[in-house]
Amino acid sequence: MKEFKTNKKAFDSQVKIYKSLRRILLTKPLSDVTVADISQECGISRSTFYRNFNNVIEVLELMLDYFYKRYLDERVDKPNQLLFFFEYWRYHKDLINIIYTQNESILKDCIKRYDKNKYDNPYLLDLKVSILSSILCNWSNLKKNTPKEMEEITRAILEKKCIDILIDYN
Repeated sequence: MKEFKTNKKAFDSQVKIYKSLRRILLTKPLSDVTVADISQECGISRSTFYRNFNNVIEVLELMLDYFYKRYLDERVDKPNQLLFFFEYWRYHKDLINIIYTQNESILKDCIKRYDKNKYDNPYLLDLKVSILSSILCNWSNLKKNTPKEMEEITRAILEKKCIDILIDYN
């Protein structure tokens, strides 16, 4: 996984590439976006792109990684972790929506990367990743609930017995 460069010029290039990709994704699916598209959109050379990223998907991965690390750092002292989760991601719902509509595995892989050492049980990790990514993706797509409403909805869902949710087919 690439990281943000510490050199200001390289960092600025990475941000410029990301912003250009975001503009391109308004009109074109991620699978059709090329390095040439990004280079042309932001006025950089292909070699500048490849100095910063290996491929187009890595641009979104880097940005999501950056925001996810910040989320983990900022949540430490918050008394209501679930509410803070939605308050934080409210500001990045557009990025989550792009990832959701273009390549949802980017989000799942990011969450898994940061939580894999916390769980001995791979099923529990998969459950957490599935719940968080699903809630974030649907929320970013629907664009109607406040963070407080999402906290209440999530608590109501999770307070049910999980086994009842899994086997309820009605």
